[in-house]
Amino acid sequence: MISIDDFKKIRTERHLIVLDTNILLELYRQPANISLDVIEALKQVIGDLFIPRQVYDEYLRNYQAVCGGEKKKYQRVSKELLESTRKLQDDILTKITEYRKHNYTDISQLQSNLDDKISNIYDIIKTFEKEHQAEKQLSLDFLNNDRVKEFVDFLDSNRKIEEPLKFSKKLSILQEGKVRFDNCIPPGYMDCEKEGADKYGDLFVWKSILKVAKEKNVHVIFVCNDIKEDWWDKDGEIPIELRTELLDEFKEYNPFLNIYFVTLDRFFSYLSEELHIGNSKSALQLSAMDDARLLVDDYNEEIDIKIGEFLQAMDIVKEIDEEFIEVGDEETYWEIESVSIEKEGKTITYYINLCVSTLVDLIFQEPGEYPYPAGKEALDINGTLVINKEEYATTSNIVNLEIALNEMRHIEPENWNVIKNAKEGMTCKQFIKANDALEQYKKEFINIQVHFDEKQIQNMKESLSRYTSLQQYKDEILNSSNFIKLQKLYFLTKAASGELDDEKMESYKY
Repeated sequence: MISIDDFKKIRTERHLIVLDTNILLELYRQPANISLDVIEALKQVIGDLFIPRQVYDEYLRNYQAVCGGEKKKYQRVSKELLESTRKLQDDILTKITEYRKHNYTDISQLQSNLDDKISNIYDIIKTFEKEHQAEKQLSLDFLNNDRVKEFVDFLDSNRKIEEPLKFSKKLSILQEGKVRFDNCIPPGYMDCEKEGADKYGDLFVWKSILKVAKEKNVHVIFVCNDIKEDWWDKDGEIPIELRTELLDEFKEYNPFLNIYFVTLDRFFSYLSEELHIGNSKSALQLSAMDDARLLVDDYNEEIDIKIGEFLQAMDIVKEIDEEFIEVGDEETYWEIESVSIEKEGKTITYYINLCVSTLVDLIFQEPGEYPYPAGKEALDINGTLVINKEEYATTSNIVNLEIALNEMRHIEPENWNVIKNAKEGMTCKQFIKANDALEQYKKEFINIQVHFDEKQIQNMKESLSRYTSLQQYKDEILNSSNFIKLQKLYFLTKAASGELDDEKMESYKY
C-alpha cells in the first residue's frame, strides 16, 4: 500500500485519483460527520478525480438499496435492544414463576433484585439514545437528503465520469474476462458467484484504469476497499500491495508510470494531512481498525494470557451440564470485531471489541463403555480492550482489558460436519448462528416436499462445487432425487457463502 512519502511525491506529479464503487457506497455506511469530511476533501481535489464508467453504473444500480438499508439501521439499535431486554424480562418471569412452585427461599427478593437490574438496562438504553440523538439525526438527514448522490451528480456535472464504453469494447473485455477467470488471473476472479457480465465488473474497472493512465500519461492512485486476494497481495488479512500480475500488466501498458492502491481510511488520512485537516477525528475513525491492529500487535501475549486465565477459571463441564460428557482438546483464537475512538487534547483512546472463539472437543463416555466424539462446544467470548496513545507517539498503554462469556452452544456431530467448513475462518459466534439456523431449518422443513426448477438446481450445484470443503456432501446430495436433500444443498451453499444473515429458506409445495 502506498506510503505517506510516496503519496506526497505523486501528488506533486501528474496523476489521477480513481475511486472504486465500494468507496462511493461506503460513504452511506459511515457516520455523517465522517462522510461529509471525506466529500469535502474530495471536492478540494476534484481536478484529479476520475470515476470509471463501470463504477458509476454499479453505483447507480446499488445506491438506493444501500442508502435505504442504512436508514433502517439507525431505527434498529434502540428497538432491538429494548425488544431483547423485554424478552429477557419475560424469560426471567417464567423461570421465577416456576421456582415459586418449589418454594425456593427468598425468591421474591431475587425477583426484586433482577427487576431493578432490568430497569437499569432500560435506563441505559434510553440514555444512550438520548445522548446520541443529535448524531443519529445528522446521519438520517445526510441519508434522507442523499448527500452522496449529490456528490456523484457533482462529479458528473464536472465531467469526472468516464464516457460509456462501445459495445464492441464491452464484448472484447467479456471474452478476455472468461479466459482470465478460467485461469484465476486477477482482478475479479473471486466474484465468480455473480451472474452474467456482473462477474467481470472489476475487470472493466481495471481496463478503464489502464486506458486513462495511457491516454493522459498520468500516475494512478486507486482508492479501493475491496481487499480480496484477486486485487491484493496480503499478509494474513492485511493488504500489502497490488497483485504482482496487475503491476506487471500496468507497466506493460505504461512503462514510465506508477500505480498505487490505497484503502479509503489510509487515503483520507494522507489527504487530511495535505489539506491541513490534521489528525481530525474523522480521519482517525476511518483508520481506527488499521491503527487498532497495529496497536494490538504489541499486546498479543497479554491478551492470550488474559483469555487463558479466564478459561482456566471456568468449569466448562459444569457449564455444559450434560451427563457423561467430558472435554478434550480445545482451540482458541480471536480477532478484532470493532473499534471506536475518542480524542481529548492529544490523547487518543481506542475502545477495541475482541471476538474470542474457543472450540472444545466433547467426548461422550458412559461407565464401562468406549468413549466416542460428541461434537463441539462453541464458546463465544467477548473481549473489551482500552488503549491510550498520545497523538503521533510510537508507544501506547493498556488502560483496561476484560474478558466475558457471551454464549456457548453444544454443536452435535451431525451439525458440526455440515457447518465446520462452511466458510473459512468462522468465529464461534458464526458457528453458533449457523448451528441454530440449521436446527431451525430441520424443524421447519422436516416432511415438507420442496421443488426447485432446473436453473435453480444447476446454480446450487455450481455454487457447491466451488467450496471444496463441502465435497464430502457433494456426491450424496447431487446424485439424489430427494428434494429435501436439494433443500439441504441450498442451505449449505448459503452457509458456505456467508449469507446466513436474515436468510429465509423458501419452500415450494407441489
